Amino acid sequence: MACTQKSATDYLRNTRKKLVTNMKNLPLIIENLYQKNVFNDYNLNDLKAERTEFDKARCILDWVINKGEMASEEFLQILDITKKRTLDPGLHYWISCFSFRGEDTEASFLFGTKSCKNYQRQLKKKAESILKDQRENWCKYLDKTQANFSFIPLILETDSAVKTPQSKIYSKNKKCKKLRPKKLRAYIPNEGQTLSPEDLLKWQDKNILIIGKPGVGKTTVVQEMLCLLAEKDDREIDYMFYFDESVLAHNSVASLESLLFDVYKKPTEKDRKEVFQDIEENSDNVVIVFDCVTDLGKKSILWKVMKHDLLPDAKIVITCRSEVEDDPLFSDWPTRRVYVQGFSEVSIKTYYQSMLGHDPVHLEVILRNQELFSLSHVPLYAFMIVDLIKFKNDSVYNHPHTVTEMYIHILRLAVKKHGNKQNKQIDKYLKEKKDQIHPLMKNAFNATVQKCLNLPDFSSDETDICHAFLKMITMTDSPTSAMTYCAFLHNTMQEFFSALWLLGHPDEIEKVLQLCQTEEHKHMRHVLPFLCGLLSEHNIKLLKCLFPEDQIKKTSDWLIEKFLDPFLQPQSESEEFDLLYVCQCLYELQSPKACSMFLEKMDHRLEPEVDLDPHQCCALSYVIGQSRDKEVYVNLEDCNVTDVGMDMMLSCSPNIRLKTCKDPLQQITFFVEFFHKSSQCDCKLFEVRRRNNPEKTINDLLDLYSHVKNYETQTGRSFLPALQSVFQSRDVWIIDLSQGKSSVLLEVLKLQTQKKPVDLRGCSEEESEVKSFLQCLPYISQLRFWEIDNEETRMSASDFLLDLYSHVKNYETQTGRSFLPALQSVFQSRDVWIIDLSQRKSSVLLEVLKLQTQKKPIDLRGCSEEESEVMSFLQCLPYISQLRFSNLSKRDLSKFLLQLFIKAAEIETQTGEQMLKQLSSVCTSSSDYRLTYIFYESDFLLDLCSHVKNYETQTGRSFLPALQSVFQSPDVWIIDLSQRKSSVLLEVLKLQTQKKQVNLSGCSEEESEGKSFLQCLPYISQLSMSSVFMLCVIREIYESGSAGFVSGLLSSVENYINLQCRDLDSVHCDALRFTLQHCTAASLNLQWTSIPEEELESILPLFTHVSHLSCDKSVLLQFLAHVRPEEAESLSGALGEELDLSQTQLDPQVCRGLVLILEYCEGLTELDLSQCRLTDHSLDLLLPNLHKVQNIDFSGNNITDAGAQKIHSIVTRNSNIKTVRKQQRLLKRTRFCCFTDAVIRHRVVYIYPALWVILS
Repeated sequence: MACTQKSATDYLRNTRKKLVTNMKNLPLIIENLYQKNVFNDYNLNDLKAERTEFDKARCILDWVINKGEMASEEFLQILDITKKRTLDPGLHYWISCFSFRGEDTEASFLFGTKSCKNYQRQLKKKAESILKDQRENWCKYLDKTQANFSFIPLILETDSAVKTPQSKIYSKNKKCKKLRPKKLRAYIPNEGQTLSPEDLLKWQDKNILIIGKPGVGKTTVVQEMLCLLAEKDDREIDYMFYFDESVLAHNSVASLESLLFDVYKKPTEKDRKEVFQDIEENSDNVVIVFDCVTDLGKKSILWKVMKHDLLPDAKIVITCRSEVEDDPLFSDWPTRRVYVQGFSEVSIKTYYQSMLGHDPVHLEVILRNQELFSLSHVPLYAFMIVDLIKFKNDSVYNHPHTVTEMYIHILRLAVKKHGNKQNKQIDKYLKEKKDQIHPLMKNAFNATVQKCLNLPDFSSDETDICHAFLKMITMTDSPTSAMTYCAFLHNTMQEFFSALWLLGHPDEIEKVLQLCQTEEHKHMRHVLPFLCGLLSEHNIKLLKCLFPEDQIKKTSDWLIEKFLDPFLQPQSESEEFDLLYVCQCLYELQSPKACSMFLEKMDHRLEPEVDLDPHQCCALSYVIGQSRDKEVYVNLEDCNVTDVGMDMMLSCSPNIRLKTCKDPLQQITFFVEFFHKSSQCDCKLFEVRRRNNPEKTINDLLDLYSHVKNYETQTGRSFLPALQSVFQSRDVWIIDLSQGKSSVLLEVLKLQTQKKPVDLRGCSEEESEVKSFLQCLPYISQLRFWEIDNEETRMSASDFLLDLYSHVKNYETQTGRSFLPALQSVFQSRDVWIIDLSQRKSSVLLEVLKLQTQKKPIDLRGCSEEESEVMSFLQCLPYISQLRFSNLSKRDLSKFLLQLFIKAAEIETQTGEQMLKQLSSVCTSSSDYRLTYIFYESDFLLDLCSHVKNYETQTGRSFLPALQSVFQSPDVWIIDLSQRKSSVLLEVLKLQTQKKQVNLSGCSEEESEGKSFLQCLPYISQLSMSSVFMLCVIREIYESGSAGFVSGLLSSVENYINLQCRDLDSVHCDALRFTLQHCTAASLNLQWTSIPEEELESILPLFTHVSHLSCDKSVLLQFLAHVRPEEAESLSGALGEELDLSQTQLDPQVCRGLVLILEYCEGLTELDLSQCRLTDHSLDLLLPNLHKVQNIDFSGNNITDAGAQKIHSIVTRNSNIKTVRKQQRLLKRTRFCCFTDAVIRHRVVYIYPALWVILS
């Protein structure tokens, strides 16, 4: 089995420490070294001087190694040949792995003929073939390395009264009252005495009976004996023959020679006689194994071999099940009995580590699962579990391993082995054996309810399928009677069969759920995880041969709610519900829907409060993983979790939020330790999840780095290598310099394998922080400035970048290095630069603006009165696209702009540079940010004009022409003449290239202001003003006596004279008359205007110059009372097509005026005379001209029936009249034919609704 290529000296040097303490029989080793000339006489004398065995061993090793390669190889060869006597058994494998260069010197110690040696080699090959077939049968899905695992020690016990299986089974006669963990551990045999298959071969006993329950490892023990023959040259064993149950087919062989050679292994014909003779003569070197061959007919060759009639000195080894131990075949057979108890705890761990060592997750899950670990003391079950895991890992499966699924496959594989069937035959075979399996399920359930492990005696017929799962022990309780006990190989298998019975009887499930809530039957809770697993959708196809498929699905649908509610309630006020138990059941059920329901009921908060083994972590992480949208908070403060368990928890879902410690620093320390251990054991590292808040994630990473560095300093250990992939996980790094972490960012960036982009999200005023950040530049691929879109951050961003520029320039001066090119993209990132000139130098802004690839807008948030700052800011104009102002008072803004424009005009006058044009351009550029509400305010421009005029007076120089484009910018000028001089407006208007609209928001009572304003009229295209100011203006015009002002005024107000709500005195009336005399077709508004009675007659004649008159009823009555025939026509034309005199009292004088209006009117459409107290007499005055009106309202007057009849007569004779509204009382007395005539003539007569109903 040599496998190493190392030199002999290195091979010894690497194992020196073990050899010093584990070499035995040193005199034998020394003598062999002396015979091989490795040691001389001087060496022997020196060794005699050493006092202790340890010192001698140390000297031997040191001298051999120092003598070189040949001496070392001789020494290794001696150890190899004499290893049984000179080496601890733990080093036998080590010495066998060395590859010797010389010839095999061990041949000189062998005895026997060439023929016998040849047959011995044939027997070894036969043994190798048997072992290979057996391992391939059980290790179909293991890779080559795992399939070559070495023998795992089994617990072998002799017939001690304390350890006999009978005593264990008998002790189970009573109801089990142990706690579950203790009960499960009780199945695992203790180490006790160390007895191995090799020891059995060394025994002097010629008969050995190996007894054990099904699958416990009887065959493994005897096959290990075969392995000793196949892999070792043991001179104490020359021949070994292995017969299993297949030999029964040859039970009728006639001779021993035929059995050994024809049935087992045939030698060459020429060697046959010599070999057989050697076997017979040296039968003490013969071992014959009958593996579960118990049907030995008397007088048969097998019987004779067993009774030593043949081969009297041979060692006969027979294996049998526990139930046939007391068979008469063995009762009279003198034998040494050995009981195979299965794997010990150490052996179980060793087996799984050799099989699943490459898969630490499944390894930990199995080793920490009490049920599976205890079950694995039966090697057959352990093989099945590993086979299942390996098969699923190598296949396409979208669901994890569950315990129930393993038990289902154990059931099916046991049935397959029992019936000697193929995989495709298992379902059919199970259907055939349902009648035998279902009673076993029922008995298992009844025994579980009663807390009993013993089952009723089953048929002794070995074809009964129950024997695949039960152990049967017969105990003699009197000279003539015996009792047989049956039990499952493991109590969890009994619970599994109990769950199978519930699956077939779903009506009993609810009763069991209730039983589980009681103290007496709470042990039934252990059946429910199996039941949940049986109901899993993934397992239905494996069980449909035993139960109807639709029945399983129906049961699964209603079990979820039935199960969750009772088990989410605490058992008592002092207890809390078992969270992990519920998770275990949900894990077995493999139902995302059930997990979601559970998480909703738990409000997505889980607090286990107990230590978690990997299997519990597996179940818990599965449940958490079913939360697709919501975060699940898991509090592990009071829990101990293994590394594998923690890895499962961290990787189950991006929505998990773990809390392991109350102190955040301790929590980070915990994860640092975890990462460190994960790195050592090559576990998958925890991935930093991409949360919705990447800035928070990066902040946590920077904090983590700081804590890790501190922790490394405290412990002297290195953790960063284990976390390197975590720190390299970010595609983009984000830093807020205000948090003082730029030095940490520098260290983290040094860990990157390539340059990374960095987003700046915050600023710092500390120079040290900025300098630290500048040192990060060599590790940054792209630097960007990211900001939240609000005023404060935009302002701070601009401030930071201006500060950054200052720091960079200083740092470049100090270091002589250039940093600005690397930062150019950052300085160009601002769409708008915001600056407060009262806080910051504009010279820095100028330098930053020079770095831009295009002009940028500037938003001024503060101004400076210093002339130097104004001068510097003007230097920025070539780089500015727009100038904006925010958060500035009008006073400050006006003052600053005045400074800018005056200084710009001054510079332009001195140098000829078009500074004003640039300033005007940035102030008046068309954009969404035009300064209409500030810069275009008339007040500002008027103030600017005043200041410029004063400055011109002071300096004797002309600046206004340079500002002409600025003053021409407003489309509308707004001025309050009560607050400022109209002379300034006049100056501004004179600068316009065209007439502009002017809105007068206030007027002055000073006569001079009115007169001054009149000078503005030629420059105004449209004038908006109040009636107060209108009256003031026409008065000023009247007093000026200039008719030209009238035309200028009326053209600017579109011929609209608004005197609404004014009280006119005689002077006002004179002004009005003057205005009307010098206009044509004016619109006059006299609504609610008071006019002296004596002035009316002088105004009425001027209505020939009025195209439209608006007046209220009071003024209208005055005009009607004073109108003369020669004035009636012009008044009628000014009043228009509608005349409303409703609710007024028309005295005779007014009626006569109204008659004149009607007489001269043309096409009056509306005449409202309702409620005017008209009488028949008044009506008679109006009747001659009523036909000129289209719609008349007479309602609410004192007109009699006779008057109504007159109205009717007029209506019937004149088609021009369309509508006449009359009083309802009068219409009722009107003859129906009148209305009929009106209708016939297609005239609409509007009446009150009540009458209209009658007419209908």
